[in-house]
Amino acid sequence: MLRLLFQSIEQSLGPGLAPAALVIYWSGLILLALVVLVPIYRLRMDYKTARSGMVQQWVMTCPNCDKLTLVSGRYCGFCDHDLSIPWTVRLWTSSYGWIESKAARLIRWITHLVGIVTFLALSVWLVTSTGVLAPQGEVHRLFLGLGLLAWAAVGRFGGRTLRVGRRGILARAGDAIMALAAVGTLAIALFLADAARPTPETVLATFSTTEGKARIGDQVIALSEGEIGFEYLQLDHELLGYHRIIPLAFKGHDRFPFPKNALEQLVVTHLQKHTGGYSRRGLTVRLRTDRLRVAPGQLFEVVQREGQVLIRRVGGR
Repeated sequence: MLRLLFQSIEQSLGPGLAPAALVIYWSGLILLALVVLVPIYRLRMDYKTARSGMVQQWVMTCPNCDKLTLVSGRYCGFCDHDLSIPWTVRLWTSSYGWIESKAARLIRWITHLVGIVTFLALSVWLVTSTGVLAPQGEVHRLFLGLGLLAWAAVGRFGGRTLRVGRRGILARAGDAIMALAAVGTLAIALFLADAARPTPETVLATFSTTEGKARIGDQVIALSEGEIGFEYLQLDHELLGYHRIIPLAFKGHDRFPFPKNALEQLVVTHLQKHTGGYSRRGLTVRLRTDRLRVAPGQLFEVVQREGQVLIRRVGGR
């Protein structure tokens, strides 16, 4: 199902997939860096303004004496004239521009610093654990970029929600809703990014074909009715999640074994002789041969993918 989704994305975007994925990916990285660096810069500026004795206050020009006065109540600080400020405006402006005590300011700085360091540590863990710096394919890069954008939104709105200071309940609730939506988007994007990773493959052997023959390195074997076989041992331990393929030989009219040293050959012989004993201990040892009818004049490879063996023509994926 997901593979169909990824194929439809590739087909719908076509050549535009690579630039679109690149823009979204780098936009996510840059935005994440800004979400981390801007609060650090703001904290630094807050510290410098506090050291210089600067404070934030609301000011207005008194309609009676025409002087610029601090708004600390209903009356002008110079002529005591009623400033005629509506109570709703006084309530709104009371959330901003107050004078903090030194203890309250120190607590706010420490809280903000702890929040920045925590988000930075989580960002480093997210980047390293999800392979953000090593995208595998354009679809993978696209969803990683969306995940970075979502994580940056989590940091931005989550920080505004938890920020120590005078902010209204409605404003915090709105930021919290946006942060939760960003968390959901992040989970979906990372899930799709993980599913979009190319399936890891290991090339076990390659060979080319001529009329009725196959060339494996410097060796040539005759084929039986145009078929070639690949013989191998498959080891599986479901409880431990262990899977391994041990190549043994190519088979045509004759059997062409893979070169092995004495220790490797001893291990293979031991596994084949004690298959039953290992099976009782959870390790399944199976001797298998995969066959494929091949055409002359082509190049083939034998690959291991998801614990299985596949013989395919190079360029025919």
